[in-house]
Amino acid sequence: MKYKLIIILLLVILSCRNNRENNIISVNRNEIEPNDSLEYSQFIDTSTSINAGFQSDEDIDYYQIKPTNASVMNLTVYANKLDINLTLMSSSNSNVININTKDIENYRGFIELKDFMFYDDTYFLKLSSDKEGKYDLRFEFKNNYFPSNEIEPNNNINAANTINYPNELVYGYFLYNDFNIDENIKPYIKNSDITDIDFYEIRNDTDINTSITVILEYSKDIDMLLFDENYNYIKRGISRLSTSFESGSKYYIALVCFGSKSMMERYTLHYEFN
Repeated sequence: MKYKLIIILLLVILSCRNNRENNIISVNRNEIEPNDSLEYSQFIDTSTSINAGFQSDEDIDYYQIKPTNASVMNLTVYANKLDINLTLMSSSNSNVININTKDIENYRGFIELKDFMFYDDTYFLKLSSDKEGKYDLRFEFKNNYFPSNEIEPNNNINAANTINYPNELVYGYFLYNDFNIDENIKPYIKNSDITDIDFYEIRNDTDINTSITVILEYSKDIDMLLFDENYNYIKRGISRLSTSFESGSKYYIALVCFGSKSMMERYTLHYEFN
């Protein structure tokens, strides 16, 4: 018994030390009811774990997220045997993420969104379900981050995210949502069963004429379509494509994920000089 207590104490000390080293101090809280509207949303300003639940199939839970001295969030939702509708939105109604767990491939009661970047705004998390049940939330805030995360929505060529320089890794998700397919891309998509389309823009602002390879790292094959600065279609590839990259040129890259389910696994995208 004595040795068990010593081991437990050592584990606690190591856990606290790791949290200090990562500058993450988490607190445990219970859900505060009522929080069924934006006005009464539960306020979250520091790394927090919350024990919560839906009182009925009509219960809606809101959380207001405004971290102190942090710019990035990891969000984890765990709900065993419970389907959840999740919406993450800003007060200006931008950067909206919608996830219905019924639309997640291989959903097992666990959602994790990594490295969500905050801007000068207040954010709200809205959760609901079609039945009562318990769930756990974890908000983890930090300042170290990947500066090039995908910014949703970017399923339109005019809302393309920018890859700023060669070898800059962009992290993203293929999230299933209803949206109107960009007219510029419609003629080049034969399958109408689409999970998500993510657009990215790259520019050659140097005085060098070169060639590049655009590389997508993911667990399944993804169609990549390349368009010029005037939205003219150039070519396609599967998870990678190569092209010339002349001085002053600009390209749009469309990642097309087929299916009817969200993919909660993150992809990475980058381009490199040949």
